[in-house]
Amino acid sequence: MRKYSAILLTITFMFTASVVLADSSADKIKNCPPENWCAYHRTVDTAWRYSPLDQINTKNVKDLRPAWIFQPGDPRMGLHSTPLVIDGMMYVSTNPSTVWKLDAKTGERLWAWVPKMDEAVVSRSFFAHTRGLAIGDGRVYMGTADGRVVALDEKDGKVIWDKQLVNSKKDTVGFSGAGTFVSSDLLVIGQNGGEYPIEGKIFGLNPKTGDIKWIFYTTGRDDPKALATWGGDSWKYGGGGSWQPGTVDYENNQILIGTGNPNPDYDYCGDKCRDPKADGWRPGDNLYTSSTVALDLNTGKLKWYFQEAPSDPYDYDAAPGEYVIFQDDKGRRLVLHPGKNGFNHVHDLKTGKPINVYPDMKNFNWTSGFNLEKGEWENMLWPKPGEKTLVCPAIDGGHSWNAGTYSPQTKLFYRIANEWCMYLTIAPKGGGTTITAGAETRILEPFVQAFMNAEWIGTTPPNDKTHGRLTARDPLTGKIAWEKRYDIIPHSALLSTAGGLVFVGTTDGWVEALDAKTGDRLWRFNNGSGHNGGIISYAVDGKQYIAVASGHGSYVGRALADHYHKDQIINMKESAAIVVFSLP
Repeated sequence: MRKYSAILLTITFMFTASVVLADSSADKIKNCPPENWCAYHRTVDTAWRYSPLDQINTKNVKDLRPAWIFQPGDPRMGLHSTPLVIDGMMYVSTNPSTVWKLDAKTGERLWAWVPKMDEAVVSRSFFAHTRGLAIGDGRVYMGTADGRVVALDEKDGKVIWDKQLVNSKKDTVGFSGAGTFVSSDLLVIGQNGGEYPIEGKIFGLNPKTGDIKWIFYTTGRDDPKALATWGGDSWKYGGGGSWQPGTVDYENNQILIGTGNPNPDYDYCGDKCRDPKADGWRPGDNLYTSSTVALDLNTGKLKWYFQEAPSDPYDYDAAPGEYVIFQDDKGRRLVLHPGKNGFNHVHDLKTGKPINVYPDMKNFNWTSGFNLEKGEWENMLWPKPGEKTLVCPAIDGGHSWNAGTYSPQTKLFYRIANEWCMYLTIAPKGGGTTITAGAETRILEPFVQAFMNAEWIGTTPPNDKTHGRLTARDPLTGKIAWEKRYDIIPHSALLSTAGGLVFVGTTDGWVEALDAKTGDRLWRFNNGSGHNGGIISYAVDGKQYIAVASGHGSYVGRALADHYHKDQIINMKESAAIVVFSLP
């Protein structure tokens, strides 16, 4: 076992009779009890972010009050994660790769695991943060910023196994998204890294030992169909990290997961970029980057895919967001994915056939839409190198990684759409243009450096101001039941509950409860900082709680406060807290 160094904070409280071992067995994770929040989206097989608890409802939510607050300290890059709760025990990850166990009723700290990491890697990485963790069979699974996946004993936080899966000293990238505990025999997690010239990977691991069972290579290694879409050997440096968890389709023995953008983020080949013989850093469609992929659980082999931005000239990777499985009125099992490209993509769950692709944002100009009959994006915008081009949405996407929620009660899908744009200037061949971030060329030695190859400057949509829209839609047709405009884009994940509520956290500090049927605001409370993480609901001893991750500091949060909304948000500093609410 790899040598490790950790700080284990043990509190006397953890030895009292009130602390019992939570049941995180594979069956309980797969069939999550109503009082628990078992995975990043609560359940591993629907991704609804819906709580079946209804003690807190439209009639009494006005009485919601803070119950306890947890502040982890050292709020490096804020707080992005979504807590998990199993039988009254809360598990939460904080930046860059720390894990905490709390009493979910009182907020008491039970233990903390603070890994000793390679700070040289952490300090130069764009991804020195965590957005979540996984739990199952008595183990808490954490992917670290320096390329390890670690299993901790849920009782005391001691390391059970520690595996170095990514050569981060050379490749810089590591793990930032939560893993997906599929079963007692499989944990799936993807590395990050679309901004780096590396070979993207999704790992299938044995949860008992951390041993690799399979690897899916997102840039097509050993796949002739994919390799034919890359000019030369550019696939070896093609990026395509997969940095958010997937959704498990047990019926069809597959996991649905998104892949990141190709590297460099922007290429100079313009409207010739889809031709793998064109002159460019990575000419061709660059499969399977910026795509939804459905992977066989046993082998990791590709079952189907859908590319949300061929040859992605905009940085619209498909890794963020969620894969929401639902049934339509005909009984068809479908999956919905909101993409960074600003569209909602609805597929047949088994085959991947596109059923509907519709815009969720109003201000987009990168395409006129997806032609279902032809199976292609039409009238794509191809920025020319050296020329300043208005591109909508901006680099951070029409949808960011803050997830939406589906309510089986209303049969509506709720999501934040970002209405913003950017002025993009791609570096010509040989350079000569200001680069916003990263190196001006592909640098591999002595270690890989970020390679983005463009300047981007955020700007407002034409004839409007930058804003956010919370839409409540029929997930299949896209028909809007109601929508709510926010002058400052919110960036929390959403939560819906059986109490008829939708919760949202705003960038200027408010957490709000809305009527799920009408969008009317029923309650709000100011947590004092922006929201970039998850909102969950759980119950302990028959009492329902709402837990909100609050903390300014993500890249998107910084862009909102420091650029797009700087006149409205003054002097916001990085912070981190879990704020938990209940009824009196």
